[in-house]
Amino acid sequence: MATATEVLCRAITASATGDTAAIKEYYAPDVVGWSAGEDIASVEDLIAEAITRGGALSEITVAVQPMQLPSGQVAAEWRLTARHTGPLRLDDELEIEPTGRRLELRGAVFAQVTGGQVADFRQYWDPADMLEQLGLMDEPPVYL
Repeated sequence: MATATEVLCRAITASATGDTAAIKEYYAPDVVGWSAGEDIASVEDLIAEAITRGGALSEITVAVQPMQLPSGQVAAEWRLTARHTGPLRLDDELEIEPTGRRLELRGAVFAQVTGGQVADFRQYWDPADMLEQLGLMDEPPVYL
């Protein structure tokens, strides 16, 4: 059986690449979590999100650095690089046409892995950074 850190690495990669079969394998059916304002209440939510995003990015690579926390949870920093080559739907009203630009996004995930699957997670990353890299924001955001 895979370790909790291996499961989290595979789950992150599956989500980033839109591999729906691997999403079903590495996330529990009743997984709960959130990422950049998006609430997840099931593996079906994750699959729907992957399908919505599908085709927007190509040349995807994912690097993951996991760590086991003393609490029993697992954490990982990740770095995704890709090219924006298809329409990217951000919500029901906003779709970004392909820009051809390269993206490099970074984030972190904190998760509980139970029975070889991610049972819950919290993912932190900066969507404004992505919008800036796509040329949709003139200035980087200022954080106070």
